[in-house]
Amino acid sequence: MTTNSLGDIIRSLRKKYKLSQEELADGICSPVSISRIENGTQMPSGAVLEALLTKLGTSTYQLCDIYYKSEKQLTFEKDAEKISNLIAIGNIAEAQKELFHLKDRAKINNQNLQYYLLLDASIKLYEGYNPQDILSILYEAFAQTKPSFDFDDFRNVLLSVREANILNIIVVSFYRSDDILKAIRLGEELMSSLKRQKSSLKEYQIIKINLAFNLAQCLEKEHRFKEALSYIQMAEDLSIKSFEQALLPEIEFIKAKMYHLLNNDNECIHIIQAIVPYMELIHKSDFAKIVRTYAEKELHLCL
Repeated sequence: MTTNSLGDIIRSLRKKYKLSQEELADGICSPVSISRIENGTQMPSGAVLEALLTKLGTSTYQLCDIYYKSEKQLTFEKDAEKISNLIAIGNIAEAQKELFHLKDRAKINNQNLQYYLLLDASIKLYEGYNPQDILSILYEAFAQTKPSFDFDDFRNVLLSVREANILNIIVVSFYRSDDILKAIRLGEELMSSLKRQKSSLKEYQIIKINLAFNLAQCLEKEHRFKEALSYIQMAEDLSIKSFEQALLPEIEFIKAKMYHLLNNDNECIHIIQAIVPYMELIHKSDFAKIVRTYAEKELHLCL
């Protein structure tokens, strides 16, 4: 049974009116039939459906409207996810084109508008827009679902995946604005919140990996190398345990840099010698070139 199926809608309406299955079934059909309809294993006859909907304060016309709105919502989310994937692989021109077509549909509800603004900010971040302009978009996006929010104290607040994503990009925007201490404070508060949620959802794990990576870079800029190493090791551990290893080569490079800055060149060289051929293998040759340049300049190592 898919989300927004007939059974889902009947169950939702029944709970809205605080009716048990027995109460809804009374005089229409058996409670077993209600259970089967809600679970998607039985379709009601036209007469039974009309009677159930009348009891639930709706009609087949209104039900069709619910289906129509649900279909529009599913289409929006599918298109938004496509744009998110385009951004992830760096196809920004195509992402911008698709986002333009999403704009009017984003105004349907706050969640859609939040998603649209997050995608818009992500594209602008990728293209190097003014961080302050990006921050304005991100704050507007966050306010769609949490208009009153204490950005200094939220470790006990339950965050949606999208809200956590927005906060993580705010951390990056602070970093780009050279507001490093703000970035660290917000990032550490967000990490505390995510740890307290203890969710095993893949999306939360990816955010934690990215956040730990971002915090390591912030702390490096403050010359807090031991703390930076601790966060990059956290990112590495999360990446390996969750099998989300898209960022692992970059994580290992930052880890190598921290070892160099902490005067452990043996460990640094060991990592760099391992990751350069791996980067070439996975077609990250541009990044491999960056690592080679670093190795030659900082370690006098030719790879």
